[in-house]
Amino acid sequence: MPGVVTDAWAQQVIEEHHELRAKVARLREFLDGPRPTAGNPGAHSWAAELSSQLSTLHDELFRHFRLEDESDMVEDISSAHPRAAAEINRIVDEHPRMLEEARELVGLALAYSAAEAASELPLRRRVGALLDWLEKHESEETDLIQRVEYRDTGAAD
Repeated sequence: MPGVVTDAWAQQVIEEHHELRAKVARLREFLDGPRPTAGNPGAHSWAAELSSQLSTLHDELFRHFRLEDESDMVEDISSAHPRAAAEINRIVDEHPRMLEEARELVGLALAYSAAEAASELPLRRRVGALLDWLEKHESEETDLIQRVEYRDTGAAD
């Protein structure tokens, strides 16, 4: 598949999706665990751990999205598969919005640790919504890469 999706690039992106799914699962597990009410003993530690995990997630998403956005593969795939261009653009357009939401959630977690947030429920819901969005996004992206690669390798012949 020279000039479009290389096996190495596709495998790297798919492997990163696998790693991101594992990170999302760990973050969900953390959110489902016990958490102290803001202002009570332990709230700072819980919120600091949440902000740390969200910050790590943001950094990994930033690096992952940069790989996808700056590798020229997005343009190559769009050129080689014009029917997929709108879907590709929609997926890529989500990248900055997802990063912005992750950054906002880090700030909310830090506010919770300082007992500035009235409740952890809106924070937990927003983190959960981000994780849902990320899972859907990465699943759509993986499906798209596999569809394009499947066609380009001639496996459908």
